[in-house]
Amino acid sequence: MRISRMLPWLVFVTLVVFSVAVYPELPDRLVTSVGASGQATHLRAKTPLVWGMLPVLSLGVLGMMQWIRARLPARPDLFNFPGKEDLLKLPRELHPPIVAMMQQFMDAMAAFTMLVMLAAQVLLWHASRGGTSSAGTILLIVGPSLTVPFTFLYLQRVTDAVERARREWESRRPPRAA
Repeated sequence: MRISRMLPWLVFVTLVVFSVAVYPELPDRLVTSVGASGQATHLRAKTPLVWGMLPVLSLGVLGMMQWIRARLPARPDLFNFPGKEDLLKLPRELHPPIVAMMQQFMDAMAAFTMLVMLAAQVLLWHASRGGTSSAGTILLIVGPSLTVPFTFLYLQRVTDAVERARREWESRRPPRAA
């Protein structure tokens, strides 16, 4: 199995292991929200549910992303990109390399999402222990926007692959009678 397939799950497992490992040392009041200055904005009583909410949410998000990824070969319409309508017009035998690219994109986005969730949990742990980190908060605010260029470039790559497949398909069809 490729590392790109395993990476989202490895980061998720790291999030869970970290959360379980630090739970006993957490104070009685947990930070559940941090402002841009790195200061705590909301506190809640320490319970496994409060501390475990982010890992549970992460599992739901990862599960949804993996479900979509697994369904793409049969349902490429689940992946939204500018060339989707053109892809759906192509014969099924031309879909596999394009679907593989979609799945790689889903793997990368799932790994990045899990990294953001892990960073958020670390930030909440740090803040719950009395620390502040405006740099960490700003990174969590700005970091996800750094995926925008990657997303545009990768979706353009998928769209280009659809266009190449369309040209290949049209080159195999007999010319239309005039």
